[in-house]
Amino acid sequence: KEGLAYSVSHRFEGVSAGSNVSMYFSVPYDSTTVSIVAIEVVTTGQGKIDIYRYPTVVAGGTQITPINLNFGSNNTSDVIVGYGYTVDLTNATLALQTVTPGGVKINAIGSLSEVGERVLLPPGNSFIIIYTNTQTTASEDVSIRIIWTEELSAS
Repeated sequence: KEGLAYSVSHRFEGVSAGSNVSMYFSVPYDSTTVSIVAIEVVTTGQGKIDIYRYPTVVAGGTQITPINLNFGSNNTSDVIVGYGYTVDLTNATLALQTVTPGGVKINAIGSLSEVGERVLLPPGNSFIIIYTNTQTTASEDVSIRIIWTEELSAS
């Protein structure tokens, strides 16, 4: 209603067997608290999904501009989100492990991975979604979408 709900998505085409793709999400220290509504991973094949809290960014990737879900609002999000980031998971916390079942040709089967009813990320928090294609020979397409709301800033 106030223009504080946002979404980002990215499609990864031709993810080869055994390889992975990821999407990084970070709330800057000087930002506001974010509430994750949903994380959706849809694939045309089978694989596994891991979500880690607090990954250490080693090298940045390609940033994606969040879309305000209220088309009439000019509000923008301060969240940093993108794909292709290089991260170190040594000190990260594994928050979710799940799988996506396989699909054949037009019968794409995906998975809506929910991280909870209301996951709050205060400023300075981050996570990464990693999808791994577990098929032995086939490549597949994968899309990842994150939907969130932001609290009104105190200023």
